[in-house]
Parts: sequence; structure tokens; C-alpha cells
Amino acid sequence: MVSEISEKLAAAKAYFKAFAGQKVIVAFSGGVDSLLVLALLKEVSEDLRQIFPVCVTAQWMSHSAIKDAEEAANKLGFTLHRIQLDRVDEVGIERNPIDRCYLCKKHLFNKLLEFAHSIDCHAIMEGTQLDDLIHFRPGQKAIAESGAISPLKELGLHKIEVRQLLSELGISAANKPSGSCLATRFPYGTILTQEKFNAVEKAEDSLKNLGFYNLRVRSDETTARIEVDPQYFPIVVTHAQEIVNELKRLGWQYVCLDLQGFRSGSMDEIKPQIR
Repeated sequence: MVSEISEKLAAAKAYFKAFAGQKVIVAFSGGVDSLLVLALLKEVSEDLRQIFPVCVTAQWMSHSAIKDAEEAANKLGFTLHRIQLDRVDEVGIERNPIDRCYLCKKHLFNKLLEFAHSIDCHAIMEGTQLDDLIHFRPGQKAIAESGAISPLKELGLHKIEVRQLLSELGISAANKPSGSCLATRFPYGTILTQEKFNAVEKAEDSLKNLGFYNLRVRSDETTARIEVDPQYFPIVVTHAQEIVNELKRLGWQYVCLDLQGFRSGSMDEIKPQIR
């Protein structure tokens, strides 16, 4: 008897088969969603040289995420292409506006469209899946405006199914935690700087060594707020002094553990009005 996930994989391969032989650009972050898009294209491709995973780098994207994206693309047999975004002020997100995600994605997909034109490519794919649609995601409007294809959404896949399909394909990154850009660590209205991005990235890198699955260090000027899954609270308490010492060294006066635990998009819980 064919399992439900095997049926979903067959349906996904049939969908992607329509793009075999075409040049396709994949907006590739290295996260599980865009990884599945790239992996499925590989499954049906007649020539891997026709597929272009592209990672768009910027001040507000962590170095570790970009490194992970390159390694993930290489494991699938691809060379990762990089496109550099402009500074926060040139993109219009220097004050971390509530429509930051729209402005960033608009800029990002404009860059991808320029790259597509340069290689005579008419298809850009990205990794939106159904769970993304239930959260505050202004960037969805920019994706729609760009004409990019969202195959996982069109296939009706949720995040859990994305992970299951990656496992079905034998890809070890299926259990990789979700990521997000460093600007999500700051309240709307905060002036964003390279120094602030660096501090948050260094703080999270230091904490990752303790073995957390989901992790965010949210920054509210003088306070660093640590979000991890509740089952990891005892580890935070055990290592409290070294965590406090490290985060104070990075510039925060106060360090606290968020007792609600990790929540994707927790900075969206209180949103100012767009002006």
C-alpha cells in the first residue's frame, strides 16, 4: 500500500517535471522549504546546469545562514550563486518599519529578476508553504508582485509535510530548525545598524553551542531576551552566569529568559501602525 507521503512525493515530482529542460532560478536560503524546492528540481532535471540556486546576502542575514545555504546547495551538487543587497538605508528598512519584510522582499526579487534577465531565465521559484500564510508575512505581497512561483504552496504542503518529503528523499537537513533574518530580533521602529546585527549573531552563535533546537536572542536596546523551547529552560538556568557574562560583554545591560519560550515572529505580537 502506497503511503500518503509517497503519494505527495509523486505528485510533487509530477509538478516539477513540467519545468524539466527549462532554466529555473531558486531563491535559496538553505532552509527546509527552499531546500525541498531545489531537491525536487534536481529529481526531475535533465541538466543540473539549468538550475540556479541563488542566495541573496545582506547586512541583516547571518553569516552562518549563508554558509549553511552554500553547504546545502553543494551537497545537492549545485554551485550557490550570491547576490548582494544594498544597505538597510538603501532598501528603506533602516528604522525597522512594520512593512520591512515587504520592502526587503521587493528589493530581493528585483535583484533576482535582474539576474534572471541576464541569463535569459523565465522561471523564479521560492519556498513559501501553507503555514507561512497564517502568520504576519508582508513579504508575500512582494513575492506575488514579482511573478515568482511558489510550488510548495501550489502543492498544498505544510511545514511538517516539507520535512517529511525531505526525509523521504533521504536529505538529512529535514529536521533543521526554521531561520529568519536578523532584523526580526528587534522591535519595529528600532534603528538598525551593522553593530546591532553583529551583536545578535554573536550572541546566538555562543548559545547554539549549548544544544538548543529553536533559538532567538531578541534585543530591546539594553535588554537581551532569550527564546528557546521550554524543555531547554533547565540548560539556560544551569549556564546562566556564563550566558549573562557573554551577552553583557556584547553590550546588553540585562539578560532575561522569555518564559513563553520560542515563538516564531514574537516581535509581531505588538505591532505599531504603518504611517
